[in-house]
Amino acid sequence: MKNGTSIYVKIIIISAVLFFSSFKTQQEVYPEQIDWDTHFKAQPDEHSAFAAETATTWHYSYNATVRDNHLHIDFKFSAGVVPEKSWVKQERISNRKVSRQLLNHEQGHVYINFLLLKEGEIQIRNQKYTPSNYKRLIQVNANKVSAYYNNLQNRYDNETKHGSDLEAQSRWDDFIRSEMNKYQR
Repeated sequence: MKNGTSIYVKIIIISAVLFFSSFKTQQEVYPEQIDWDTHFKAQPDEHSAFAAETATTWHYSYNATVRDNHLHIDFKFSAGVVPEKSWVKQERISNRKVSRQLLNHEQGHVYINFLLLKEGEIQIRNQKYTPSNYKRLIQVNANKVSAYYNNLQNRYDNETKHGSDLEAQSRWDDFIRSEMNKYQR
């Protein structure tokens, strides 16, 4: 993608404008804990076979300065749920158990997006850059990590049958929890 990267789950991809900003410190970020009322504001896609869709986004930006052939790059990373693009078909939720199961599956998409945020930050921030290659390498690294996690989102939906295969969902829950633990302090 050109000038930055964003991802929506369920193969909705949007492109972000590359923001230029200078942030010296990064605060600790935690994944959003979603709920139906706050995070699912869009009108459901009546043509979709799915009961819900969680749209997430990932952005990176940087400000680079070169002085005397020394490169300094300040990065900023963000991710989150896009409520205006996320939806749920309330009529498909017959009881609390179904609601919890579906919301858990959708939360998995948010967690995978959080893994993208954390790994994207590591992959992009820790690359060795030079004044002549930093623009290209930042983009290459962002595209690589974005593609990996987009593929992971698709595998998650396919293998869990969008949350309806409870055994597969349980395995994915364990995998995601294990991956998230790698980024806990």
